[in-house]
Parts: sequence; C-alpha cells; structure tokens
Amino acid sequence: MKKIVSLFLVFPLIFATSGCSAFRSSTQTISVTTDQPDTEIYINGSMAGRGSTSMPVKRNQNASIMAKKEGFITVQRSIGKTLNTTGILDIIGGVLILLPLFGLLAPGAYSLDEENISISMIKA
Repeated sequence: MKKIVSLFLVFPLIFATSGCSAFRSSTQTISVTTDQPDTEIYINGSMAGRGSTSMPVKRNQNASIMAKKEGFITVQRSIGKTLNTTGILDIIGGVLILLPLFGLLAPGAYSLDEENISISMIKA
C-alpha cells in the first residue's frame, strides 16, 4: 500500500519537472531588417516582405534567409537550431520515466539560434 501511495505522490512531481515540449509553440518568429528599404526578403524560399519583415518558422528546422536587390550583392544566411531548456528538462524527466522523452519529438524542444537578423546590403 505504501508503494502505491508513493507512486501517486511522485508522478505529479515528475510531470511538473518535465519540460513538456509538446505543449510549446511549434513556430518561432524571425525578424529580418535590411539597410535598403526596398530589398526583397525571402525566408525559407517564400517572399516574406521588403526592407524589414517578420515571419513564423518551424522551431525544429533550420531557416534560410535571402535578401536581394538589383545592383546589390545577394545575401544568404542560414539559421540553425539548438535544443532549448524545455527540451533539456524533457531529457531529465525522461531519465526518471519514459514519457517526457516523447517531448523531444515535438518542435517545442528546439529554438532557432537567432531571431533578429540585420543585413547590410553591399553594392555590386
């Protein structure tokens, strides 16, 4: 009987300390600003705007940014992803029980390395 009572006391503690990455947003907003107001900005191949723009992208995928304007050199940047604090908490909770490890499959376990990108255009 003591074991059953102990389990009911321990399980809520384990769930409270797990990261629960599955419940975090699957997207993260990237903001891109250029020094030329009419520069075309593409994020992951889609036209996102001109000059400065923001766009939500998947947290668990690398993002590619391209800025181009006639008469200027086209600039390309790649933004990587890393395991965030919530993902690390999922690993710690997964050591105690298996369930939190499934949070690592969710995009919420990751964060993009950069959110605010500033691009200076150089004349060709």
